[in-house]
Amino acid sequence: MIRASRAPLACLGFVACVAALSACSPAAPAGSALPTPSRTPILLGPTSTSTTAPTPLPTRPPTPTPAPLPSIDADDWRLGADTAPVRFLVYSDFQSTNGALGLADLLATFDRHPEDVQIVFRHLPVLPQYDKDSLAGQAAEAAGRQGRFWDMVRLLVSAYPEWSVLPPESFRDWLDEKAVALGLDPDDFAADLDGGRYAPLMVEAFQEATDLGLPGVPTILMNGTPFRLSPTPLSFESAVRLELLADRQYAAPPPLTIDPAQGYTAFLELATGDIVVQLMPQAAPLAVNSFVFLASEGWFDGMEIHLVEPGILVEAGDPSGTGFGDPGYHLPDEIDPGLTFGAPGVVAMSSEGPGTGGSRFFITLQPLPSLDGSRTIFGRVVEGLDLLASLPARDPGLDLLSPTAAIVRRVRVIVTE
Repeated sequence: MIRASRAPLACLGFVACVAALSACSPAAPAGSALPTPSRTPILLGPTSTSTTAPTPLPTRPPTPTPAPLPSIDADDWRLGADTAPVRFLVYSDFQSTNGALGLADLLATFDRHPEDVQIVFRHLPVLPQYDKDSLAGQAAEAAGRQGRFWDMVRLLVSAYPEWSVLPPESFRDWLDEKAVALGLDPDDFAADLDGGRYAPLMVEAFQEATDLGLPGVPTILMNGTPFRLSPTPLSFESAVRLELLADRQYAAPPPLTIDPAQGYTAFLELATGDIVVQLMPQAAPLAVNSFVFLASEGWFDGMEIHLVEPGILVEAGDPSGTGFGDPGYHLPDEIDPGLTFGAPGVVAMSSEGPGTGGSRFFITLQPLPSLDGSRTIFGRVVEGLDLLASLPARDPGLDLLSPTAAIVRRVRVIVTE
């Protein structure tokens, strides 16, 4: 298979608002011919098959095009390798709550992915609104002259509640005290601050941000694309995981290689035992073919069971664990009217609407007749359903940073005559 090229994250803003199985839209009836896989992008949002033309919106004046940002170069403060697949360029101050907390969360994201993330920092002091912003930025630069820029940045954001309430004079004394704790030369550090060595730089940074039309602090770009989510730990983690998953995606669905006349049994290996699934190639050949292909590629190995609704269903199939990852292609629905969600243990493709199946799948823990005719059923659990029934609740929209109770170590498929 030819792998897809990496693409910037485009739809995560919607990700935080939608549950993985929220819409149960009617599927198109199955035709006599085998449906054709596609790479049509998922149409996110409330699913509708209506052909009614939308009411045109009133025209607006064109949005002014912001000035291009300066290229990243050796003068920028960088944390992490230049070869990291995910780069965050952040314009921020230290005294605003949003700036300090956003930086703290971004640094925590780097600490979770030190091999995969780079942070590039540029000053954006909010002048003259914040009375200690310029001094905080100067302190970071003075520490940087002694090779401790990121140590000072981490100190400023981690101790933000402590120093942000101080008057400027007391903050200056606080910085001297912390400089010693960081191992800086206190005389050189004090001389840089007292002499205003970096004060003009703060003014220049503020003016540059104004000229560029930056919207505020923090302004963040991820791999050159504006990061439009709230700068929270969950947002950063989701974005990084999905961006890394893009390197593993495929440009097109695999060719049909399975034999629907044969039997296919999948074993999902957990630490507590195996979930054994009898696949249904005659009812859903494309879904089974894709599942077998992805299993052979190791796509599922090490994945989390990322969604658990106790007594209702569990969902897996997304290596990112966010609940929004896919293999880069989408499959048409294969609705067999003879198959229903009338019993626990049904294995079906997760769907955001017609033709949006990918690698995510769910397993029912109770009858769910409301889903009949809306999802591709491609298997049934024949052993190990009790292992899933005992899992605690998990929602990737809330628990992404918490350890999961179940990791699928490996998925292997056995073919029988």
